[in-house]
Amino acid sequence: MKKNAGIGLLLLVATITVCHAQQVYENRFERPLSDVLKDISVRFDVSVSYDIDTAGLVLPYADFRIRPYSVEESLTNVLAPFDYKFIKQGDRHYKLKSYEYARRTPEDGEKMLAYLSSLYPDKERWEQRKKCLQREVRDNLGIDPLLAKRVHSKPILSKTRKFDGYSVQNFALETLPGLYVAGSIYAPLSKGKHALIISPNGHFADGRYREDQQLRMGTLARMGAITVSYDLFGWGESAQQVGNASHRSSAAHIIQAMNGITILDYMLTREDVDRERVGATGGSGGGSQAILLSVLDERYKAVAPVVMLASHFDGGCPCESGMPVTLSCGGTNNAELIAMFAPRPLLVVSDGKDWTASVPALEYPYLQNIYAFYDAAENVQNVHFPEEGHDFGINKRKAVYDFFAAVFSLDRSMLNESNVRIEPEDELKIFGKEGELYPEHAIRSFEQLSEYFNKGLYADLLSDLSIEKKAAGWVASLGLQRKEDVSHLNTLIYNHLRAVRDWHNNHPFTTVPEGINPTTGQPLSKLDREMIADSAMPGEVHEKLMSGLRRVLSEQQVEAVLDKYTVGKVDFTMRGYKAIVSDLTPEEEATILSYLKQAREQAIDYKNMNQISAIFEIYKTKCEQYLIGNGRNWRQLYKDFVKKVNEEKKKKKNKK
Repeated sequence: MKKNAGIGLLLLVATITVCHAQQVYENRFERPLSDVLKDISVRFDVSVSYDIDTAGLVLPYADFRIRPYSVEESLTNVLAPFDYKFIKQGDRHYKLKSYEYARRTPEDGEKMLAYLSSLYPDKERWEQRKKCLQREVRDNLGIDPLLAKRVHSKPILSKTRKFDGYSVQNFALETLPGLYVAGSIYAPLSKGKHALIISPNGHFADGRYREDQQLRMGTLARMGAITVSYDLFGWGESAQQVGNASHRSSAAHIIQAMNGITILDYMLTREDVDRERVGATGGSGGGSQAILLSVLDERYKAVAPVVMLASHFDGGCPCESGMPVTLSCGGTNNAELIAMFAPRPLLVVSDGKDWTASVPALEYPYLQNIYAFYDAAENVQNVHFPEEGHDFGINKRKAVYDFFAAVFSLDRSMLNESNVRIEPEDELKIFGKEGELYPEHAIRSFEQLSEYFNKGLYADLLSDLSIEKKAAGWVASLGLQRKEDVSHLNTLIYNHLRAVRDWHNNHPFTTVPEGINPTTGQPLSKLDREMIADSAMPGEVHEKLMSGLRRVLSEQQVEAVLDKYTVGKVDFTMRGYKAIVSDLTPEEEATILSYLKQAREQAIDYKNMNQISAIFEIYKTKCEQYLIGNGRNWRQLYKDFVKKVNEEKKKKKNKK
């Protein structure tokens, strides 16, 4: 076991702190961003909380950006160079966040709607604007090239399950070669032609398998409508093909729209569907999809986006805003896009505790004005729940039931959710519990879709998918039974690995000034500087992982996960010490093991094996110093061990 002097991280960090202090800010008046923010907090007597990384960021002309008469102008000036922003969360509290292109403020929405309204004072000008939007939304989404490459094969259908007044049949449609969208069709048991309601899934927990989604699908089916529920791209059964991380990509924005169009194409081939009664509804991200589908596809006759519509929020997921749809025709937003649905029936469901709180006073009056161009203001409705939050709860579902009952003449007497059977998740899958029933040619990774997209755009996504696969493998090795625990750990470990990677990538060794390693007297190596940069990662990242692991795992299982991070270095190194010091006492063994476990826990926050090994070298030095202090002649023991190993190698070679 080769002796190494170690790195001495604390001394190195101290060295770098001195280097920073000695920098000259000639005529630029530079100061660390974190210091400037502390000064603003004290100067204006406000509290500032962080959702951003300020480590190593230096602000030029720092004090000249502060306006003594306005904390908000000061924060704007100070944060703008770094693409950060603030959100006021109380009279004297500001939260700092990264700039979000898809999220603005209600005040921004009000200004935008006023500007848009000025573009079309009458129906004729509005129709011109609408034509522009219809064209550019498609172009900016990039949907048509993908639609042209679709597979037109027969659907895969499960056996039909019959319940009280309705049936459920799982389905899968192949869209691109080897890529499937899966879902379930809920249909009335009565004969004849029925209304059709497409229901893209939102980002609520458990996706389309959750209770409120099944209740809504089953109830509408009992009332006389065929309803279709299907997975988001990268969720549910789709995740078995492309991984969960694929959902957080602009590709999801395009593919989900393609899926919705493809499902409607298939459903309209069925003899039990009334083509004149076709609707769409969805909550949250499902509402975003319903809005987009209404723009792309004129076959819809009624639409009901729930807890989504806002003029100042495009959707917080790349699957909703990853493609520059809202840059169409000089700039648009979801309120204007859904206004294109006029004069057909439209229901907007909103609440008082998310971004839709502005709907009654802002978006709804705007929509009424557009509908008035067609003398159809009564065709747009807003049902608002000021005391409710972001969900698809019973009151919101009832609003949707009432809307479609009115516009599609559904049977209100069948409106009884207690008659709906909540099926287990596996019952709603078409390809089996683990995807074992996928056809042989089915794709099994997002990378296999690269021919349809610019692969370079998705480099980060492919890295995310690799991390996701690693996390899932580690968790699977624990053999846990509870689905909730597996899901929790997959997300927890994935988020930690991603945070470590992102910190490392965003804080390269070049952000650390050159200097001297105080433990060796030599210039800092690249590895030294990487270690210093990575050691500045906020401690909350580590603490969140460890507390999350211990919430559901035994200490032995926690150690098993940490061993995965460090490729079993504790056991490997411990066996080395036992081989070198054959008569280790129980006390010595326990002390050395304690040091190695400390190394392991510290090392999990570093990016690569060189860094992990460097952390272990620090603690190996401690182990060896401990043995020396315990009367062991470490140098001689190590020398004897090396000699023994070399002799054994020599004997083995001579035998050959």
